[in-house]
Amino acid sequence: MTESTFLSEFKQIIRRDNFVVLDTETTGLESNAEVCQIAILESDGTVLLDTLVKPVNGIPADAEAIHHISNQMVASAPRWADVHPMVYDLLKGRDCIIYNAVYDRRILHQSAEAAGLPKTNWKQEANIACAMLAFAEVYGDWNSYRGNYKWQPLSTAARYYRLPVIDAHSALGDCRMTLGVVKAMVAVK
Repeated sequence: MTESTFLSEFKQIIRRDNFVVLDTETTGLESNAEVCQIAILESDGTVLLDTLVKPVNGIPADAEAIHHISNQMVASAPRWADVHPMVYDLLKGRDCIIYNAVYDRRILHQSAEAAGLPKTNWKQEANIACAMLAFAEVYGDWNSYRGNYKWQPLSTAARYYRLPVIDAHSALGDCRMTLGVVKAMVAVK
């Protein structure tokens, strides 16, 4: 099967090897969820940012049960208003790979809103590419009803390429897994 233009362009971003990888852990999935941890890696694996973030509205127990980040752990962490300028500087003008980019971009917007910051148009400031959509095409589980490839969890993508699933549901751990997945994606013919 011939790969789509989307997958071909995604792989070109990886081959240029001048991208960053971003991941967040959040207070939930709802329309008021916020960042409670964020990490950004350089394409060579160098950690550019790895920090807890104190959300405005706190971390509910159901979110804590997934990522094990508690309100006590973020009590002295910087707030999104403090972290946002660093994230902006690291992403501005860059290729940025995110596993489930639509979700993380929404969370960045919601965190800014909760912090009273103006909205940043992340799609305009950075070239954001979704590793989850690219891997869905590679994996090839077609959903006829929806007319697209079924999204797969990051851990499934890692196992597909025989990569270890380490520190899942931590922003840095998920960044490292995403980096491994996208590099494996272009290494496999």
